[in-house]
Amino acid sequence: MKLSVNHLKNYVDINIPVKELADKLTMTGLEVEEIKDAPKAFFTAQGGAGVADDTIFDVKVTPNRGDWLSLIGVAREVAPICGTEVKIPAAEVKGPGAPTSDSVKITVTDSDLCKRYVGVAVRNVKIGPSPDWMKDVLVAAGMRPINNIVDITNYVMLELGQPLHAFDMDLIDGKEVIVRVAKDGEKIKTLDGEDRELTSQNLVIADSHKPVAVAGVMGGFDSEIGDNVKNVLIESANFDAVSVRRTSKRLGLSTEASFRYERGVDVNIAGLAAARAAELMAEYAGGEVACEAIDVYPNKVEPIVINARVARINGMLGTDFGGEEMAKYLESLDIKTTVKGDMLECVIPTFRVDIVKEIDLVEEVGRMFGYDNLEPTLPASSSGGKDTAAGVLRDKIRRILVSSALQEVLTHSLVSSKIAELTDMTDTMLKIKNPMNEDLDVMRSSIMPNLMGIAARNQALGINDVFVFETGKVYWDKPDKGIGENLSAAGLMLGNMWNNGWGINTSAADADFFMCKGLTENLFADLGIKNVKYIAAKAPAYHPTRCAAIYVGDVKLGVVGEVAPDTCRFFDVSGRPCAFELDFDAIRSVTPEIIRHSELSRYPGSYRHIAVVAEEKYKVGEILAAINAVNEELVESVKFIDIYRGVPIESGKKSVTFAFVFRSLKGTLKDEEVNAALENIKAELVKRFDCTFRG
Repeated sequence: MKLSVNHLKNYVDINIPVKELADKLTMTGLEVEEIKDAPKAFFTAQGGAGVADDTIFDVKVTPNRGDWLSLIGVAREVAPICGTEVKIPAAEVKGPGAPTSDSVKITVTDSDLCKRYVGVAVRNVKIGPSPDWMKDVLVAAGMRPINNIVDITNYVMLELGQPLHAFDMDLIDGKEVIVRVAKDGEKIKTLDGEDRELTSQNLVIADSHKPVAVAGVMGGFDSEIGDNVKNVLIESANFDAVSVRRTSKRLGLSTEASFRYERGVDVNIAGLAAARAAELMAEYAGGEVACEAIDVYPNKVEPIVINARVARINGMLGTDFGGEEMAKYLESLDIKTTVKGDMLECVIPTFRVDIVKEIDLVEEVGRMFGYDNLEPTLPASSSGGKDTAAGVLRDKIRRILVSSALQEVLTHSLVSSKIAELTDMTDTMLKIKNPMNEDLDVMRSSIMPNLMGIAARNQALGINDVFVFETGKVYWDKPDKGIGENLSAAGLMLGNMWNNGWGINTSAADADFFMCKGLTENLFADLGIKNVKYIAAKAPAYHPTRCAAIYVGDVKLGVVGEVAPDTCRFFDVSGRPCAFELDFDAIRSVTPEIIRHSELSRYPGSYRHIAVVAEEKYKVGEILAAINAVNEELVESVKFIDIYRGVPIESGKKSVTFAFVFRSLKGTLKDEEVNAALENIKAELVKRFDCTFRG
């Protein structure tokens, strides 16, 4: 917001240099971004009068401080800096004219969207230019002087922070003003000459036949103040901030009025603002002010009372103030404060919509004392901070994946709906109502496609070996139940893990399904998760025959597999990338809190191989699970070696070789003990699979 320093002095005495004032305002939170010298010629070039040279402050107003969007609001910050008082203009609607109600009726249909509506009739006005001083104030604020009536409404808005609108009262059909919600499809031509279609989400000011203004945003073209206006109705209203923000955004129409309403306007300033504008119209437009206004204010807003602890304020600021000293700082901001022992009872004025709890009063004391005067101190703490169990597990997963030669990446949560189609979640994809562009119109339901995008960009730059992972959230729409979200861990492998320039054969390090599966096995092993099963499955975006779902019991942990050729073509990725995606919550549910380790044996192991000849319908994983289910205590480990088909194996069967390690904690095993354990295992396999054994 821009403001004239010369005019600011009409509301508060300034007894320090302008540059010092700007610095001190900035330190209290009202940042002065620019100080501009404005000679007379500056004003005349912009349509002003150039009464005197001036200085213009361009201040940055934070979203929660709508009260700063006025000269009075800035004066309230200047007063405690300079040790002076704020001079607020006084005005009342007590003109010689007939009551406003003789000319118009005002009805508010929704007191939540319009908390207060003040209307004042000013009759027999004469349209003409504004006084020179007023023109210069408007030019300093970046506004263009138009005529005395319009300029007065803009000036009072700058002065008090209350947006005003002036209607040509003779153009109001039915002599009735109705504040109501628009009808779907209803149209209005606004002051900028644009035809705008409204919905039931928009609040309007209407007469008996049509809308005449978009509430809190802009007036209507058909009731604007023209050169022949004779009778004026001043509107000073308080509209709901959220409603104005939605309307302004939907219509793509941001104005000085909407900017203020969106940040909060004091409901109790509306009456003064209307009276002030009427007073100026009488003085500078020769108008006859009504003897009485119409003030629709069904639910009066009273100042709230907040109690603040002296010890709490000192504890937060690292100070040692007494209650009386704190009260002095707060009183300088028009916050009436009573000290009651170790408690401050504070009456918050209604123009301070940002103060709602104790911590806000801590901030006010700190601002008035001066942030630059606070001594830096470390917060006292009896214990160190620590991460949650979920956070600890996430970090552990990240460390394991990094140690497995994967690089961590971070991708955008917004993706294209075309990518969502790849993951077969179009029915539950979470659409963005106002996407930045069509390629970022839904929230991601899977991380794997994002990693494919990274692979595509790397290949485009000549980098063909891509080993990456990401832990992040995925989202989906839950019909009638809101938004679903979950943490996911996904990885992608493409190319060779150990390309080098030494001429060493590294083909064994080429990424494939088994390398990707092995990485997840190592992850689960490091987390202490046991009895993990990989079951052939089909999953969107994965190869139809090179994909497995991962389970522990009935809990599905995720999926691992080769990426489908169609998916590769979609991303323009060459090669055969493999990927995995794991459900963090599922992993957490099966991860033991304590990983228990077995005692290491000091005795040598005994090694055996068996070749199981079974029908093709039996999967290797089923046979391996059956071996483990025997639970022979002497079996230290069992691993799958290979599969053989051919002579002398019968057609429709296969030979599967497993390697066993037998070991005891009690002593060196004898052949008889090992053979007995192996025979128990073979017996179970024959029972389950009707198999035979080679060798």
